[in-house]
Formats: sequence, C-alpha cells, structure tokens
Amino acid sequence: MFSLMPNQTENSNRPAYTADDIRKAMVTLARVIRLHGDAPWPLMERLQRELDALESREALLADLLGEEPKDANPASFG
Repeated sequence: MFSLMPNQTENSNRPAYTADDIRKAMVTLARVIRLHGDAPWPLMERLQRELDALESREALLADLLGEEPKDANPASFG
C-alpha cells in the first residue's frame, strides 16, 4: 500500500525525505493540476500537511533545545 509516511531505518528516527523533497513534489503536482484539473488536489493537501508537520517538528525541537531553527531535512537532525 502506498503511504506518504517516511520510511525509517532501524537505527534512525529521521524521515527518508526532506522538506525540499516535499516542496519539489508539490511543484510537480501543481503543474499536473494546472494541466489536467483538480482531481489530485487531496494529494496536494496531504503534502502540505506533511511539510507543515516536518517543519513544525524541527521548530519545536529547536525551541526546546534553545537552538536556531534548522531546515527540516534529515541532514540537519543530529
């Protein structure tokens, strides 16, 4: 079954995708919607929620640890 949930390795708590990956997917999907109509719009909404959650997670961690927020990508976690 297809899922937008991040793949995680056994030794990692980091998502397999980055905020930039999600943004690129959103741009591609926006082009599809412009060309072919609104049928995939629910996917755009899901990608937006995934992006918001990823960025919110990083902002919360940074706030709790007294750090400057980093980009929400796996390379910045740790």
